[in-house]
Amino acid sequence: MAFERVKQFKDLTLRYQSAQTLTVQVYVNGSAAPSRTLSYPASATPANYTEPLDVTGLLEGTLIRFRFESAGIVRLLAGKVRARPIGTYFDGANNEVWETTDLGLGI
Repeated sequence: MAFERVKQFKDLTLRYQSAQTLTVQVYVNGSAAPSRTLSYPASATPANYTEPLDVTGLLEGTLIRFRFESAGIVRLLAGKVRARPIGTYFDGANNEVWETTDLGLGI
């Protein structure tokens, strides 16, 4: 059985143009409530802005989803999430186990 590696999500960088404030809701692992809500300022010309995802504690999970909202028209030009793998989730209550392959330790 394959397991998805857990990631720590550091920040979200967007290149966008918007006459109104852009709000981004961040959902992790399919949750119904957002884990973070980010606010990006209005920008009349295309600009890059970075908002941290870990400002109130670490944001970790296997899946991440974004919802973008604004009162005006938004042009999303590019986006980047910085993340790093940190481990593996498994649920013993579902009889999941984690087992390594054969390891040659070189001793």
